[in-house]
Amino acid sequence: MTERTRTRKAISTILGLTLAGAGLFGFGYMQFHVVEPVSIKLWPIPITIFAAGVAILWDDFKTP
Repeated sequence: MTERTRTRKAISTILGLTLAGAGLFGFGYMQFHVVEPVSIKLWPIPITIFAAGVAILWDDFKTP
């Protein structure tokens, strides 16, 4: 595998943190601030965003 440049790794880390944070924020908002029940069709959105962020961060810290 090719070694990543520092700039690319920094951008990827920022993207991963942003996606993971947005996923957690969306999950928390739907869990604690929405008064009416949330449709089951909407729950995969923040979960998928969080999972994408964690996968990016995992790849960043796993590869040199």
